[in-house]
Amino acid sequence: MPPGGNDVSIASLIISLVSLAVAGISLFVTWRKNLKDRQYANDKELLEHLKQSLKLAYESLVMENGHPVNDRLRWLTAARHIARYRKLSDALGTPLFKNICEEQEEYWRNRMYVLLSKIESSGFYEAINTEQMIHEIIEPRSAAIVHSFSVWKEGRVDPLDDMSFEDIVSKHQLFSPSHRHFEDFIKAKYPKLAEKVKGDN
Repeated sequence: MPPGGNDVSIASLIISLVSLAVAGISLFVTWRKNLKDRQYANDKELLEHLKQSLKLAYESLVMENGHPVNDRLRWLTAARHIARYRKLSDALGTPLFKNICEEQEEYWRNRMYVLLSKIESSGFYEAINTEQMIHEIIEPRSAAIVHSFSVWKEGRVDPLDDMSFEDIVSKHQLFSPSHRHFEDFIKAKYPKLAEKVKGDN
């Protein structure tokens, strides 16, 4: 073996190992990026489906006059949309889309709450099927699912909890002439809050 030949072999081996490691890291990074891109695309598509499910649930129950319909089949349909929404929303993995989904859910929850508040008596859950002229009762489980959707989700953090009244008023200068009616309202109904705002300024 020529002098230094052993050193050349070791250097070649080290270079080969480093190249292999770099190729492996590059492959892993590419794989991770492709995985994230695929999840992003899937979640984006899923989000659109989830938004549609909530819209369809609401539209299944609302009549043209803005009141809820007491049709057994339409309540079953709304409950199925809500049940599918709940199951599929767990599959969202992208934080951005999770937040958007929660916003949409809150929007439709409020609309459902307002709709259901128009039910005037327990007699609403019984009706006559006008096509077949038979007495119908709304299926209890579907009614429970629909009503449960209109309730604030247990464990969900209220974004308003992170904001103090005084900070909001001070930051946005809400006790200024352009918001005088708001200021007068607070001073009249919540004088202690008004004093706290003045004390902070």
